[in-house]
Amino acid sequence: MNLTDKEKKMLDGVWGMGPQSAMRLLVTLGEIYGAQRMIPVSSCHVGGRSYLISGEENIEWMNDLLNGGARFQVFTSTNPCSVDFQQWQKMGLPEKLVFNQRRADDPYLKMGAIPLGSCLPYQLGNLPLPGTHFAWGGSAGATFVNSAFGARGNREGSPSVIAAAITGVTPEFGLHLKENRYGQVLVDLSGLDHSSLTLSEYSAIGSYVGRTLVEKTPVVVGLPPTFSQDQIRFLISPMPTAGAISLCHLAGITPEAPTAEVAFGGKKPEYSIAVGPQEIRTSFEKLTTTQKEEIDLVCFGCPHCSLPQIREIASLLEGKKIHENTRLWVATSGHLKDIAQRMGLVEIIEKAGGLVTTDLCVAPGAPFHLVEGVKTVATNSARGAYFIPGACNVDVIFGETRDCIQAALRGQWRRSK
Repeated sequence: MNLTDKEKKMLDGVWGMGPQSAMRLLVTLGEIYGAQRMIPVSSCHVGGRSYLISGEENIEWMNDLLNGGARFQVFTSTNPCSVDFQQWQKMGLPEKLVFNQRRADDPYLKMGAIPLGSCLPYQLGNLPLPGTHFAWGGSAGATFVNSAFGARGNREGSPSVIAAAITGVTPEFGLHLKENRYGQVLVDLSGLDHSSLTLSEYSAIGSYVGRTLVEKTPVVVGLPPTFSQDQIRFLISPMPTAGAISLCHLAGITPEAPTAEVAFGGKKPEYSIAVGPQEIRTSFEKLTTTQKEEIDLVCFGCPHCSLPQIREIASLLEGKKIHENTRLWVATSGHLKDIAQRMGLVEIIEKAGGLVTTDLCVAPGAPFHLVEGVKTVATNSARGAYFIPGACNVDVIFGETRDCIQAALRGQWRRSK
């Protein structure tokens, strides 16, 4: 690779073993993928913060970097983790997990991370601009930033994100290069009645597209003129879990895709697919792992809940009581919870018997298997339904938000459609 003098000095250890280790990692990564040079990043987001995901090995590596003089040079925020530090006792989480999560967080904070504790960092100040380069862990956020904002980044593991945050650069390959960002497959949603589609149904569509296209870059047409940030999030966040998609062009929304023709770079799509009601139903069926009716936990927040979502959940719970054998958790960031409290939404949810959690991941880093009595979980997220069985060894039911709330009130699942 062609390195600048500053990058060569970093690789030679002039600024200590921490930056040297980080630059060595990035050079190795760049050589594997054929990168010619490093490029500056303006934004980093640590995805693998959860102790249940990263474990003791990551604590050891992070402390080695810290003690070797490494510090974050770029705006670097953090993902959710495995605990809510204020409510872990109410949730029934083991104290040992809280202790270990604090140990895991310590080197991040000392190196300069911004503890947003959310997978919606773009709603909290970490907002890469169009055409700039980022290094984010957490595939939902990276795919959203590529697709909705037109910033450029690859799907990253935590080590390469941390190395980019320390050095301020990342190898130029993959989605950092314009020639790799053109669409490949046309996805037609024009046959759907968008006026009646729920967030969960958009999530089911995204899961189907991910399973079908695997790693091809979609160009989605047939979206309504007004398409909210939540609708975008639910549509694209399952694509990198069901498949390996990290960029989805939404014609008329993605900055690089004012039209489908522009998104394809003037070429014809390799092939086209259309998504209809049958494909949506198939996703709900594929992501549900049990026919049991008893529900132990209903969770919302993969990705973390926005204020409109919290308001919808509160409106469905107002004046009602969650079944005594069922828990209900609403996962969001501390910042959005503060606002939801001022809006009176948290009080409504808590009066019904639910919890609004902060800092907590309810999918890949979820601690459900450590909570006594939790064997079956219901969620409104296709992304969450994909992760939960493998991460927590529990059954999952993927359904509509309204059905999940009804299940929490009855303690049993009854599908409405």
